[in-house]
Amino acid sequence: MKALLMGSVAFAAMGVASESAQAQSLAFGAGATFPQIVYRQLMDCMYTQAQGSPGRPGPMAKAANCIGFNTSGFGGVMLYAATGSGNGKTVLRTNDKTQIGTPSSSAPAYTSANWNVNSTADYDGVQFVGSDDVVNAADMAAWNTGGANSPQAKFGNMITLPAVVGPVALGFNGKDGTGATLNILPATPAGGSSGLNLSRNALCGIASGHITKWNNPILTALNGGVLGTGNITFVHRTDGSGTTFLFTNALVEQCRYEFGPNNETDSTVVSYAFPWTDRAQSCSSPLVPRGANQVNWPDQFATNQCGTANANPGGGTFANASGSGALVTLVTNTNGAIGYASSDFWLPVRVGGLKTANVQSQWDITASTGQFQPPTPAAAQKAMATAIPQMDATSRPNPLTWSLQGVSPNPVVAGAYPISGFSWIFMYQCYQPHANGNNAYLWFKTWLDFVYGSGAAGIFNENGFAQVPNVWVGEVYTLLNDPANGPQGSGCSGKVGAY
Repeated sequence: MKALLMGSVAFAAMGVASESAQAQSLAFGAGATFPQIVYRQLMDCMYTQAQGSPGRPGPMAKAANCIGFNTSGFGGVMLYAATGSGNGKTVLRTNDKTQIGTPSSSAPAYTSANWNVNSTADYDGVQFVGSDDVVNAADMAAWNTGGANSPQAKFGNMITLPAVVGPVALGFNGKDGTGATLNILPATPAGGSSGLNLSRNALCGIASGHITKWNNPILTALNGGVLGTGNITFVHRTDGSGTTFLFTNALVEQCRYEFGPNNETDSTVVSYAFPWTDRAQSCSSPLVPRGANQVNWPDQFATNQCGTANANPGGGTFANASGSGALVTLVTNTNGAIGYASSDFWLPVRVGGLKTANVQSQWDITASTGQFQPPTPAAAQKAMATAIPQMDATSRPNPLTWSLQGVSPNPVVAGAYPISGFSWIFMYQCYQPHANGNNAYLWFKTWLDFVYGSGAAGIFNENGFAQVPNVWVGEVYTLLNDPANGPQGSGCSGKVGAY
């Protein structure tokens, strides 16, 4: 606390009232679109509202559960460009603000999520990124490659922290393939926005392209009668998306033992296992379906990276969009469409948004509950509470430890929403001071303390998210306070540090 107070005095002395964005800014980040709205509201609550000068959006409303802007009393702003998890990883590795992609324009102005300036001119370096896609072996190889010029040599360890818990919700158009209104039962008291129920078999059949019509008998049996007619159009992301990772990572695990008719006119029983392979895999390895931020959807890639056709034997209809906002727009404007995005893009979080489906969990299947889970914050938190970290002083500094333990692709607990995950903060171990005297890590750490504290719970929940379970928060602070491997620790000796 003494260090924070001393930092605030030094920061105030720098002239926070200056018109220069670089004199006011605390920290800069880019990456995942999944948490962009809740990040913006958490940043605006802790620091000064991102608003004001010509050419920038604003003013923008604060979160209902925030008592006011700049509750830290420190002033300054934090900026976050929602560009996708894949781009976030690139930006972290290069520590180059010019690598930041085009920010999402999907978040409504009242959430202030689009204070993602149209250029990066105001970005005084990059201190952190967001990603829903976990760190993998290829990421670590890239981090450690390059000798004296590698990110490891320049910036120290990559530090990965779970920051947000959220469900990946399945929003639907509300119309069948012909444009007629779907015959959906009323929403149940469980907290969902609709009565559309998808068993595991149904969801796997749709995503694999075998359940192709709204009058499919499997859907009819689940929903008290025929829902409609015409094609189901499944809309997916084309960009490198952590939301796609969470969705595919769940379905690869959950769908492996599901079977059903090839389609509505072919009764041949086939596997409904998730069939679309990882686009990033080397062609020298056998291509397999696995959780990935970009996969070989049949409408996006005629062939996979080995030149083999991406077959669609069930004949399902697929469509694609880049970014969560564009996906939601496409679902909205396409008859019979259903697609995936974080819960803040749909009802009830998004006022006037589309409804979402309820999904069967492993507990519902095993215990024969007859229930289906809506994508609520509480249900997502239950799912991720089943991922319990087991770390020690040796394994904790390794990002792969966090990645391997920080997923729950098939939670087995009552009331858990089965497609849930963490959105992660990736940061550097070593930082250098900025030209304006700003200690960016100090201000970023102050925000992290707010993110993990009890005062932020309401902001998470109103945006359709939940806070990280306490068992993970304990591991976060053990690493952050590690005198050797934590940020600015003794392991930074001789390293340049990220700007």
